[in-house]
This record gives sequence, structure tokens and C-alpha cells, in this order.
Amino acid sequence: MYKNGQLPASILIVKTSSLGDIIQSFHVLNDLHARFPYVAIDWAVERAFHPIVEAHPLIRRAIALDIKQNRNIYQSLKELRKDTYDLIFDLQGNCKSGIITLLSRGNVKVGYGYQSVREWPNILATHKRFDVSKNTNIRTFYSKLIERYFQTPSPTNLGGVRFHIDLQEKEKIAAILAKVPSNYKVMVCPGSKWANKQLKPSVLAAFLKQIEQTYNASFLLIWGDLIEKDLCNELAQQLKTSFVVDKLPLPTWQNLMDQLDLVIGVDSSALHLCGTSSTPSFSIFGPTAPEVFKPEGERHCAIQGKCPYGKVFDKQCPVLRSCPTGACVKDLTFEELWQAFQNQHAFLQR
Repeated sequence: MYKNGQLPASILIVKTSSLGDIIQSFHVLNDLHARFPYVAIDWAVERAFHPIVEAHPLIRRAIALDIKQNRNIYQSLKELRKDTYDLIFDLQGNCKSGIITLLSRGNVKVGYGYQSVREWPNILATHKRFDVSKNTNIRTFYSKLIERYFQTPSPTNLGGVRFHIDLQEKEKIAAILAKVPSNYKVMVCPGSKWANKQLKPSVLAAFLKQIEQTYNASFLLIWGDLIEKDLCNELAQQLKTSFVVDKLPLPTWQNLMDQLDLVIGVDSSALHLCGTSSTPSFSIFGPTAPEVFKPEGERHCAIQGKCPYGKVFDKQCPVLRSCPTGACVKDLTFEELWQAFQNQHAFLQR
């Protein structure tokens, strides 16, 4: 309820960046639609990330904002202020999103409280504010704001969605799936922006070969840059049935994920994207906390390597970018990976 016991008919989400943060916050759409099946939800986002937001099936309108290009800002504001919303949720909590929330037309504007907001001036743009622990799972951090406002728990066991793509992209996916004919299809996303999040190639190869042998699996190998592409090609040479996938638009990549049996990855955008689908995941963590960054739900399982230097953290290791060894992940053995995978495999079923 948003006012006088009425159901909200229209909601605006303000979450303009970054790509990973936007993907992780998509969970609130499932939450809101589970509460209000007929609500219309719009989303204000920077133009660079507009395509992925526009492709989400639970969004009526993605409002592209040219925040960094002053010449287009008038048109952006005109589009932003076209409608008056029953509710506006500012999920970003910084000065930039505060300005957007302030300029938007809405009956009730909801955001984070002083203890939770990223930049305190944001609180000047909202009517209702709630504090949420920053050490909770990042998806819970967003959905808790919804839960606190409506004063009822968020629905559980929310399923995934499949992003909108055109016929040409669907045909592209069909051609890719034909390359891996086995009944157990696994997507492997070994790369990350940070090398200290990545497994040793030899350990990863041994792990995948054991999955191949045990479950008669075939693999789709995903890369983000040329170094990762070389790694995928090396892995492909060691596997009986695998295919190195060319780069795909994010909505197409998400659709492909949703048609597979499992995604294996590290803490990266690939893992967050998997969290929007119905596909289970097994992920490898080291310098970041799976309790915070792993997709929620029983179908998403993980292993976390141990720091040999005694570093303790709630969300992210303070030396993630500077640790000379990355030993928390690099020292993980095949035996440790396989044991964790076997222990959790019952949950990794569609």
C-alpha cells in the first residue's frame, strides 16, 4: 500500500549505474510484481546501460538519461518528468540519483536512511527513509528497502526471467546450443576484472574435466577480453565437447544462460547476470564475501578460499587489488573444488 490503503499503479526505480549494480538490483522487480502483479514499473538509467534495462520483461519503460552530456539533458529531464508516479524508489543513494529523484514526479519518494545512504545529501530528495545493513547480501540490501516501506516480508522463492531479444538473437542462441549436444550443458565464465578472483587455469581445467567425466557434460566457454579468450581456447583443447562463444549482447547472453543446466564462474558480472535467470550456479570466491555477492537462493552455491595471511573482512578484502599472490583463490586445489561441488550438487538442479 502506498497511501490510504491503495495499491500502487505506477512505480519509478532510480538506479542509474553501474552495470553490475543494476543487474544485482533487478531482483526488486520480481519482488514488486509478486506484490502487485499489475503495477507498471519504469526505470531511470544512464544511457550506456539502457539496453539491458529495456530488455527486462518486468519493466514498462526504461528512461535513458544523458547525465554526462549536457546538450541532451533537457530531453532527458522531459522524458523523466512525463509521468507522475505513485511511488519512487531511489536504490542508488548518492547525490546523482538524489537529483534525479528530486526532479522526478512522484507522490511518495523512498530511499535509504542516513546510516545506509552512500552520500548523505541524497536524503534531501526522499520523503520516506529506511536504514538497511550494508553487510547483508547486495540483493537483500535493495529488496529490504522495498520490504521496510511496505512493512511486509519480501516474497520468497522468486523465479528468474528471460530478457527480451529479437528473432535473430534467438536463432543465434539455437546455433550455439547445437554445438553442445549433451543433456548437461554448462556455461563457464572464468574471467574477472581482477586477476585475484580467478582460479589457476590448471585447477579449473581439472575441475571441468571431472564434471565432464562424471556428468557427461558439455561446456560453453565465455570470455570478456583477449586474455580470457586465450584461456577459454586452452580449456577447449582439454575438453571433449566445448565451444568458445563469441561476444554476445547482454540480453542474448542472459537468454543463453537461462537455457542451460549450470553456470560456473567467479564473482563477476557473469555471476550477477545468472542471478536474474532460472539457472543454478556454482561460484568461486576468495577476496569477496559470497554471503554478500553470491546470487540468493538454494540453487546458487559457492566455495570460498581461505586467506593464508589472516585477512578478515565483511564484504571485500582490503588488499583485493594489491595482494601479490591472490592465494585465497590461487591456492584452491582441485580436490577442494570437487568436494564442494559434490557436497552441493543436489541443490544445483533446475
